[in-house]
Amino acid sequence: MSVDAIAPTRMNLLARKAQIKFASDGVQLLEGKREALLKELIERAKELRKLRNELHDRGRASVAAMAVARAMRGTPEVASVGVAGQREMPLEVKTEKVWGIALGDIAHDGIVRSPIQRNIGQFDASAHVLEAAESAEFMLEQLLVCAPKESNLTLVGEEVKKVSRRINALNEYLIPKLSREMRAIADVLDEREREDTFRLKMIKGKKAKAKIAKQKALAEAENAS
Repeated sequence: MSVDAIAPTRMNLLARKAQIKFASDGVQLLEGKREALLKELIERAKELRKLRNELHDRGRASVAAMAVARAMRGTPEVASVGVAGQREMPLEVKTEKVWGIALGDIAHDGIVRSPIQRNIGQFDASAHVLEAAESAEFMLEQLLVCAPKESNLTLVGEEVKKVSRRINALNEYLIPKLSREMRAIADVLDEREREDTFRLKMIKGKKAKAKIAKQKALAEAENAS
């Protein structure tokens, strides 16, 4: 709505003042939320960095163990153990609300198995192959820890951006717009008040002149009689 389209009334002036206060209070609340989110973001980023380092260590160990197993026992035996150990993993996705954001986590158990749990006898595969399988599962276990935390970090970061955009919209668009409208309405009301004051003075002046003229006419009439 343009400034010219706003009815310059005291009700609209009071409404704009209330809207500006409401928007300013909203900015303060959003700034508080953004500060809390940034703190949450930093803490989660520090935690994820440690978990990633652990994941990289386990990943390198897994790659090295796999390379040794393939070199010592051959790819067919490694693949055979992999097929024998196929399974469905019981994973449970849990969510929690943090500042209105639904953050997830993966509950898991029994990722790292013994040879018997992989349907492999202890002497059916070499120690190198079993070590490679165990290293891979250790890496998978850490991956299931890191994956939801990385997703959560992204969600918190997006929420920080969203809150920042709202703050900028209020500070750079809405509040200045309402302030301009309030000033425009106030200017019109002030001009009207000045015009009303001027007209009142004119009316009072005319009445005073009329009274003086009437008194003068009465005085002249008395003198003539």
